[in-house]
Amino acid sequence: MQRWILWLLIPLVVCLSGCVQADMVIQHQGQTGGSLTYTLTLPQPDLPFTEQVIQQARRLGGAVKERDKTHLQVTIPFDTSQQLATVLNRIGGVPYLPQVTAEADIFDQNLLLFVRERFRYDIDLRPLGIESRDQAVLVAPQSLLKFQLALETPWGARPIECPATTADTVVNPHVQQEGDRLTWTLMPGYLNHLEAAYWYPSPLGWGTLAIVGLLVLGSWLRTCLPRSHST
Repeated sequence: MQRWILWLLIPLVVCLSGCVQADMVIQHQGQTGGSLTYTLTLPQPDLPFTEQVIQQARRLGGAVKERDKTHLQVTIPFDTSQQLATVLNRIGGVPYLPQVTAEADIFDQNLLLFVRERFRYDIDLRPLGIESRDQAVLVAPQSLLKFQLALETPWGARPIECPATTADTVVNPHVQQEGDRLTWTLMPGYLNHLEAAYWYPSPLGWGTLAIVGLLVLGSWLRTCLPRSHST
């Protein structure tokens, strides 16, 4: 997902100095959309890298909220779940490390009064690890990259467990639930599979129900009032 972070991490691994802190928070408020905010803390100033991140965010309709020599925070709004998935996939398209991939899918199921969303995100950080012949990760620079992703929803999300497809796949790594926030701590050197489900009310569904209720009530009053006058 964060190829900017991975691109920056390569020289850090060689030099064995500093740590990149990356935090991404997805706030999904339901059918009104939400925002994606990511914060980067670098071990040392890197102006070209920072400018790449800012330009990418602006192309996606985002804005810089905080910025200094080693700290950067960017917020990108979205209107629908599909737009959120598009933003996540576009973020993963920065061509610094073509061997590192990420893919997001969000499926919604409208049940008239409520909407159920299923969030899937695969972040392939295997290029950051050194594997043995049996695909066991021998070296992974966890001390050089700290990467957390959080999902905030109106009623909270729950992780969905599924079997790992390969030996170097981790499902919902280090997931934690805190109120309405679900947080994953990603593992460099592995394919990180994040999956969760969450619900939120459908304003359109409840609005339709209210209109139907008013029509039924009005019809009932029209049939009852003439009878009361006649008596």
